[in-house]
Amino acid sequence: MLMNAPALLYEILQALKDLYERGEEHIIYANKIPISDEDREALLDILGEGQVKIRLESNTQPVEWRETGISGVWIGVFYDRDNKPILETIEITYFPKLAMAQKEDVEEAIQKLKERIENLLDKLPKE
Repeated sequence: MLMNAPALLYEILQALKDLYERGEEHIIYANKIPISDEDREALLDILGEGQVKIRLESNTQPVEWRETGISGVWIGVFYDRDNKPILETIEITYFPKLAMAQKEDVEEAIQKLKERIENLLDKLPKE
């Protein structure tokens, strides 16, 4: 029996409008609200399957996102160390924030790339 699918779909629709018009992102914590198997099936059927899948490899909390057939709507699944799902999200965003390079990581990457270039140059024959 459908319980919350219609309300969730309207929430997604409004969030998609807010993303487009105001740049506001929105997250629905899908496993924190009561949804029946029929709700889940209806949501997945209506949202459809997109073309992009992202996997964040982590020893402590791997995450997978998949784009739905509705641009700007992503389904995220966060796993524990034993690879069991612990959190499911529906993210209305242009791109999942956790999947983007974080500022601290880019700062680290600058140093790492600089060191690698210096190592490469050290290996070149001196003239």
